[in-house]
Amino acid sequence: MTISKIHIENIRGFEKVSLTVNLRPNCTNILVAPNGFGKSSICTAFNCARGSKLNVDEKDKHKKKDTAVSRLSIEYDGNTLHANSNLNEISGEFDIHVIKSNIEPKAKLPKINGFTVAKPYLEIPSLDLGPTFDKEKINFDINKYKLLFANNSKVVPNLSTRCDDELFRSELLNVIASIDKLKQKKSSDLFEEMIETVKGFGGTKASISDKVEAEYAQKVDELPHLKAVFDVVMKHGQGSTWLDSAIICYILMDLSGSDRPNLKKWLQYAVYSRRLQSLKDFIGDINGAWVTAEIKETRGRVLVNFPDASSLSNGQRDLLYFGCNLLRTRETTSTKPCILLIDEVFDYLDDANIVVAQYFMSKLIDAYREEGRQIYICLLTHLDPLYFKGYALKRQQTVYLGDTTQKISETMRKVIAHRDDTCWATDLSRHFLHYHPDDRDISEIFNTRYGLPKKHGKSHGFYEFLKEEWDKCVAGGGSYDPFAVCAYVRVQIEQCTYSRIQTQPEREKFLLECNGTANKLEFADSIGILVPEACLLLGVVYNDALHRKGAIDQSSTIALKLRNLGLQSMMKQAINW
Repeated sequence: MTISKIHIENIRGFEKVSLTVNLRPNCTNILVAPNGFGKSSICTAFNCARGSKLNVDEKDKHKKKDTAVSRLSIEYDGNTLHANSNLNEISGEFDIHVIKSNIEPKAKLPKINGFTVAKPYLEIPSLDLGPTFDKEKINFDINKYKLLFANNSKVVPNLSTRCDDELFRSELLNVIASIDKLKQKKSSDLFEEMIETVKGFGGTKASISDKVEAEYAQKVDELPHLKAVFDVVMKHGQGSTWLDSAIICYILMDLSGSDRPNLKKWLQYAVYSRRLQSLKDFIGDINGAWVTAEIKETRGRVLVNFPDASSLSNGQRDLLYFGCNLLRTRETTSTKPCILLIDEVFDYLDDANIVVAQYFMSKLIDAYREEGRQIYICLLTHLDPLYFKGYALKRQQTVYLGDTTQKISETMRKVIAHRDDTCWATDLSRHFLHYHPDDRDISEIFNTRYGLPKKHGKSHGFYEFLKEEWDKCVAGGGSYDPFAVCAYVRVQIEQCTYSRIQTQPEREKFLLECNGTANKLEFADSIGILVPEACLLLGVVYNDALHRKGAIDQSSTIALKLRNLGLQSMMKQAINW
């Protein structure tokens, strides 16, 4: 089941936007968009939807329009879930967690020679991992239960020692609703009957257990709540008898009725203790510097206190904070599917830390899968996995955010995808995708072999097609081919450069011997032509587009770059220098 769309209104950078996403469960969904698109706005929207309603602060409103209504909705499994200031259907169906960089500037105010002097520093705020639990002992009197079995009191196990294992108690907490229902008539009557039967048997503890199991095992299996508790107890039996497990179920039923608060706290403390130890082990594993984060139980809360940010490397700080947040996500007690958004945490990690961070995410996915749950990990980034090879998770998919109305034309699709075909490779490279003053005619190949318009098969006609797409782009509001725009910019940069070369031998060398725009511009520079820096910098954009081949359908990533007003200004200068 996928989350197919996200709709946001009046939150941060979005006045109104609908995003097609198709997010898959138990998979890392890498949401790619350039800086300035609004990735942090998406995270803010979901962060505001973690409660019973969409709680958007004035500072998080679009252009701080406090009177405008903020909304968030998602399409999930064919249904639309809404959140606004009055309701939140999303949090009713999903847990929501958001991880983002959380470093705040602070200032210490020491007095020097009687004057207060502000001393700035960076602080990572403490991470709240939830409430503490006091250690609880179970109120268990074994003699009370031995009396029930008369001369066979030897069969009664000691609950305190049998349930000393914290994992066992953690799993019992998961079935506490079934424990509560053991006092219903069918199961309570079965226990009474079983006790009377045991009292009448003789023999060893093991032989008595065998007889009782033969008579009552099927009856236990027929009662769903009893079977749920019995299976957990039996799983952690560690060599104990069938009767041991049955009697422990009876004792749990009795304690649930006589002192349920004590029973629940005893079970909860086991969960808490395991969680706390897991967190300590995790921090110990990834903390290699001379300074460390510390876990403190303060005023009823478990806090991870971080050192001064300046005493950690950026990578260690971000990885530590990221990992602790993942741990908090993993250990939620809810059984709902989870939406986890990670806002550009990976963009600033080095290669080694990115590998470790991905390992953390894979373990989180495994934990959810083992529990039969679903988690939708959404990693928001400006690093396209197509070119940035740091992402290597087994379960991942890339989702490109942004305007999908800009599509590659059939002409540019085939030119890029088949540019190495021998029938036209040389001509495309020299006369079509680079500037050449001669009008080269290969219209028959364009039309007969590839089904493209004959007018595009003449190089100067192809340049006219590129200019038409450029004009649509700069006019704004219409649909255009972003790949054609990039080709136009490259051709025009080369034409401007060519027009400034004074001698014919140098012009021929520029056209025939210099392969690639970078080499052509470098040659021009070597003969004294001052090529604007923008022409070189734009190579990152036009080379990205014209060498994609396997990803030519991802027009949105190119189109989003072209929407950048600063980039548009650079392109306008570069094609007319």
